[in-house]
Amino acid sequence: MRPIWRAVRYGATSLLVLWPFAFARAQQVGPDDFKTVVIDPDRQQISLHWKNDRGEAWRSLAALKTALEAKGQKVLALMNAGIYDRKYRPLGLHVERGQVLRKLDRRRGGGNFYMKPNGVFYIGRNGAAIVRTSQFHLSDDIVLATQSGPLLFDRRGIHPAFARKSKYRHYRNAVGVRGDGHVVFVMSKRPVTFWQLAHFLRDDQKCLAGLYMDGFISQLWRNGERGPGRGYPFVGMLAATEKGEGR
Repeated sequence: MRPIWRAVRYGATSLLVLWPFAFARAQQVGPDDFKTVVIDPDRQQISLHWKNDRGEAWRSLAALKTALEAKGQKVLALMNAGIYDRKYRPLGLHVERGQVLRKLDRRRGGGNFYMKPNGVFYIGRNGAAIVRTSQFHLSDDIVLATQSGPLLFDRRGIHPAFARKSKYRHYRNAVGVRGDGHVVFVMSKRPVTFWQLAHFLRDDQKCLAGLYMDGFISQLWRNGERGPGRGYPFVGMLAATEKGEGR
């Protein structure tokens, strides 16, 4: 099968990239095709980051890791959060340390973010949760929130637009929440469909809901691995650190 090249626009830059699904249409996917980190909120802290104290975007997992470690924090995992716009701003709700930096986006539109239902991953008084955008209500106890789309699945089932035999496979990452409150960061090791990613989080990781973050530009770094590399610029980024460490 011949490789397929497509022009993809990120911000002000047009990139010629190799479209991954051209090679993967007939492949089966199993648990070994995903990289995961499971976070226990009782012992570990999840935080969301966009800009530093000077208002400058972090842009990479490597820069964020360096800054967190400089504050004495033990970094367990780092992953890019939801989709961003051409001005390098979160496309939708972004809440850091209880502050709303970008408002909830209930509009209709094209692309993955607007594939309804989309959703919000947030942490509040009762722990972590993922809900549909239409069901989300901002409250004072919410310390972290990132909006993205599509919603992979929830108690009402897998997203209705996902096809089991879809040919559209990409590297993808997502976040899931289990019934015990544990949070799962996941990144595919090879191109997968939305349907495969949703089933992995629901059936293998036992999550109650899952939310897609982004595609082939995504990264998930785990403590003990080399890196993380700089790669494409990120906007929102999720960090998992040990509680009670740092300043």
